[in-house]
Amino acid sequence: MRRFWAVALLSALFLMTAAVAPADAVENVAACGCGAVVPAPGTTAEVTGESAIVSLQGGVETIVLSLGVNSTLPGVGLVVPTPTPASVVPGDAALFDALDAQLEPAPRYVDDWWGNLAQPASAEPTVLSRVQVGDYEATSLAASDSAGLNAWLSAHGYALPPETAALLQGYVAKNWYFTAIKLANDAGGSGAGIDGRVDPIQISFPSETMVYPLGLAKSALTEQSLRLSVIGGTRADLVQAGSPSTPLNAAEKVVWAGPVTEEALLPLGGYLTVVDLTFDSPATQIIEDIGIVAAPNDDVVAPTTLVVRPVTLLGFPLGTLLVVWAGLGLLAAVAAVVARSRLR
Repeated sequence: MRRFWAVALLSALFLMTAAVAPADAVENVAACGCGAVVPAPGTTAEVTGESAIVSLQGGVETIVLSLGVNSTLPGVGLVVPTPTPASVVPGDAALFDALDAQLEPAPRYVDDWWGNLAQPASAEPTVLSRVQVGDYEATSLAASDSAGLNAWLSAHGYALPPETAALLQGYVAKNWYFTAIKLANDAGGSGAGIDGRVDPIQISFPSETMVYPLGLAKSALTEQSLRLSVIGGTRADLVQAGSPSTPLNAAEKVVWAGPVTEEALLPLGGYLTVVDLTFDSPATQIIEDIGIVAAPNDDVVAPTTLVVRPVTLLGFPLGTLLVVWAGLGLLAAVAAVVARSRLR
């Protein structure tokens, strides 16, 4: 099997949890594509936007995560399962700008000779949320049982709802590791929450294949939608992790597929595949994590936007002028024929 380097942009795989929330006092849990937002009693926290860039190069998988968060808490945390121990450094926000630019529809020009074609409204590009980070801390964990892991998380400010905590066992059984990240700290002591802007975070870990840990989202009680963008040497297919021939159990639509042209993205690969996924019933549809494999073909799917180009002469539509000139020429010819007949 040929080597397949890929980069994925998608709704976040991470489990959002609020710092300082005790395990027996979790309330108002809100579902998101990555799992759950867990506020402390009497407070609220929600994810307003989620996206991540995932790459696999040189045997190391890297995830650059961007979250939009609104919270009345001074701190919010993440719990991330990974197959091997992970390291954490600040992420590069410019990659998300480059992805936005790459997804801009290509212009499809229509020449207007008559002056009566309206310029269509341009489709708004997909905006991937931008976030701002304060100080954050990350802890990589190895666990032999889920009960001990959950107890550690609760004691250190990552209280999980029971339905989400139960899902940790699947990763513990696979000998995966966990990275706990505090997204924001109340360094100034103001007690203020998060206003929706958190800087990207890059998480890297050794891996032989591309996998996106989606299992924690099984606890979501509402429909979950995500956009997954894969950059590699060829078009990508999404499958059940560990079973390359088994498709995902989700509504799936390829919205963009073609060669990469944005300079910032080219080091990640030469072909971009963008897929929208919807899980109507996460508890029953999410069976495994998402695996990313090379597709059997490189068919291009590239949306366009209509751009009308007026064709004018001296400020007048050229088509109209041609009709007028043709009419005048016809009248002149008829007049000449009449004049000749009278001379006879």
